[in-house]
Amino acid sequence: MRRINLIILCLCSSLLCFGQGAVETVLREIERNNPELQAAAAALDEEKYANRSEALLADPEVEFNYLWGGAGIGDRHDVRLTQSLDIPTLSGLRSGKAAGLNELSLLKYKAQRLEVLQEAREICIDLVYYHLLLEELRDHQERSTSLVRAYERRMEAGGATILDLNKARLHLASVQGQVNRAESERQSLMASLRTLNGGREPDVPLTAYDLDDVLPADFETWFAEASAQNPVLAYIRQEVSVGQQQLAIDRMNWMPELTVGYMSEIRTEEQFRGVTVGVSIPLWSGANKVKRSRAGVVAAESRQKAAEEAFYEQLRDRYRQAAAMKANAEMMRTSLTDTDYRDFLLTALTQGEISMVDFLVENDLYYEALEQTLAAERDYRHSLAALKVF
Repeated sequence: MRRINLIILCLCSSLLCFGQGAVETVLREIERNNPELQAAAAALDEEKYANRSEALLADPEVEFNYLWGGAGIGDRHDVRLTQSLDIPTLSGLRSGKAAGLNELSLLKYKAQRLEVLQEAREICIDLVYYHLLLEELRDHQERSTSLVRAYERRMEAGGATILDLNKARLHLASVQGQVNRAESERQSLMASLRTLNGGREPDVPLTAYDLDDVLPADFETWFAEASAQNPVLAYIRQEVSVGQQQLAIDRMNWMPELTVGYMSEIRTEEQFRGVTVGVSIPLWSGANKVKRSRAGVVAAESRQKAAEEAFYEQLRDRYRQAAAMKANAEMMRTSLTDTDYRDFLLTALTQGEISMVDFLVENDLYYEALEQTLAAERDYRHSLAALKVF
């Protein structure tokens, strides 16, 4: 029974990974393991506690006095306990500001998370590209190896010259060099991905692009959602809100502050106990605070307007580039599929219809077009990744 449950669990995990796509599955893994995001999450908790402390009342004050009265008078002991109180409206405003600051801290974490995942997504796209490229290069290498062996046999039988054999060997060495370079790039990218994943190898192999990762059909509809959920824009909007809350607090700070408490005075023959009440009138401490807060709100609103305009223009240009790259990648893939004549070239060479030089030139032209097609598909995926703004 336990074995059956384990099999079901593995199948469910596999289906989940397949449904999400390999790239998105790796990104979720990096989100859990990334040291930078773990540190940012800890800093987020710290900032939330610090923000909440701003909404608390001032600490109570305790005062003790011991006064010597001299002979015949006696000593005096004074005990005083006081607590300053805010008016209810001001307490509510400070609590609202603390909640707004917490939201700012959360949005800062989300922006950092987006940046880390964006870097990881770019690396994943390049890893898929090099996996697909290496598959084709190894096929090219296998065909080139077969060609060398065939000409070695033909030369032994007297049907080929050393010149043709050397051309085949040089061509094989060139292809092997391409494989080695591509593999080196792939290993370097894997090292970068492991760093982002906390030193761990991703559980899911990156062998294909996510099929559900497509260009939005309508820019304006998609942009409305993107602008509403982008953490950077949301942070700037929240700055305006927090600034307005601070302005309201500074306006209310002109109200007198009430202090209440208990006081006890003990003499040799007399004792006095009672309530103490005080009022703090902010004549100088609030000077220019309201003006400063108002100027801060105006500046934040200007930053918000500029950021939203720049965000729209930037994403519209990215969307245009992605659409152009999509059309180019599809055109190149269709053209490549229609002109795959590698098997025909090998048959023609074997039957003596074309020379070795012609075979190598035509063969290399096809693989060059293949690499350009894979690069175009990779560039399209990078352009899609640039649209991941939430």
